[in-house]
Amino acid sequence: MKKNICKTITSLLAFVAISCFMACDDDKYNEIDNTGEVKILTFTANAVQETLDQKNSIINLVFKTGTDLSQVTPSFTLSEGAQVKTPEMPNGPIDFLNTVTYTIVNGNLYHDYKIISAHVSDVTYFEQFNIGIYKGTINNKERKVVVKLPIGSDVTALAPSYLLSEGAKLISPIGTTHNFTNPIEYTIEYLNETFTYTVAVELVDFRTMAFLGVPATAGDITNMDEKTAYEWFVNNFPITEYVSFKDIKEGKELNNYAVIWYHYDSYDKGGDPIIHADANDSKVIDALKTYLAQGGSMFLSSAGLTLGNVLNIAKDRGMWNNAWGFENGPSTLNDGNGIGWGMRITRNHEIFNGLRMATGETNRFWTISNGSKVKGHNVIWNLSEDWTGWGRDVTAWENITGGKQLATVHWDDDMNQRCVITEYEATDNRGAVITTGTEAYDWYHEDNSPENKYHDNIEKLTYNILNYLTK
Repeated sequence: MKKNICKTITSLLAFVAISCFMACDDDKYNEIDNTGEVKILTFTANAVQETLDQKNSIINLVFKTGTDLSQVTPSFTLSEGAQVKTPEMPNGPIDFLNTVTYTIVNGNLYHDYKIISAHVSDVTYFEQFNIGIYKGTINNKERKVVVKLPIGSDVTALAPSYLLSEGAKLISPIGTTHNFTNPIEYTIEYLNETFTYTVAVELVDFRTMAFLGVPATAGDITNMDEKTAYEWFVNNFPITEYVSFKDIKEGKELNNYAVIWYHYDSYDKGGDPIIHADANDSKVIDALKTYLAQGGSMFLSSAGLTLGNVLNIAKDRGMWNNAWGFENGPSTLNDGNGIGWGMRITRNHEIFNGLRMATGETNRFWTISNGSKVKGHNVIWNLSEDWTGWGRDVTAWENITGGKQLATVHWDDDMNQRCVITEYEATDNRGAVITTGTEAYDWYHEDNSPENKYHDNIEKLTYNILNYLTK
């Protein structure tokens, strides 16, 4: 009996507690205010175009080019009773360089709007530029377009087609066909601002070009310098193919390739670089010798020069005499010249066409800017130190090795101390070969270091070399 009384009392207490809790909960529920609206009704910031998208809760602002977006003072109206919770100073000045979220509250309701800002220059561009079936490469940052056509194409009366960003229109040139013997300026307009693009047509060899490597497939490339070079390669030539040494060993036909590029940057030991075992296979060597003997051409870069030794490219003395730094990790370039690394041209050659030369100079160009992280490895010709035996005699070096000095290091004003780009001209029994193993030829800025300001010169130089070797 005593147990039952206790159970009854316990049950009553629990019921009272639950009832009180529910009563309190009902009181709180009755206090929730969800009757108001949480909308931005209008929003203006002195932009030339302002679009309020209520469906997606996005406000797009397009400002006159050059407007300081870090000090914007917007004004707006809200639903009755609504307030801005964030940002803290919604009327500014506020930084609109990045997307800003405005959180609107009204009672117990809230809603977010995204404010997205841009300049007119950011939203006015070519989306496509084609000539027939050939798609142009568009650089909207530099306002340049390049369309590559097959060698032999008539460029005097071409009819491009194009697609512009929403709202933009073409101002000039007028007409449908144009002479692209020289680059043409195309001017487009949007929101009362105009922007001019330089459109050029380049004639290239549309035979297949090959990128040679150790990994079995292009997808297996892990070295970032090789990967960056390969990705640029496939994006800048019309017909490309990746070929591994394994492919060649298994009988891959090479004669269809206009040129083969071997960029081997993953070697990571000290001293003279050693040829990779896959490249040193007798079947591979024989196949590449046959390719060269039938007029094929090659571009060897970085430790890729090791392949040249087993292919007997040079007449004598090998492919280099000075190598160091392949064991290096990334380090920040801080050359004492305050600029970076580059090269000095030692003889006129078409591979140097279109490069950005150093200010006020005609034969020196920069390739890597200070601040970029690089590995700084070299496999080059030293012609000046006593131990080399060359005594700065470039002519003697060329006669003995069969190479032609095309460029030296940027600081070699006398142009007789180093050779960093060498051409082995085509002979009756071998196609042409160009080599470079200088630290100034580096595709990847390591560890997300500052962007290399002169990377376009590396791209242009490589583009010229590969096109030259297809001839």
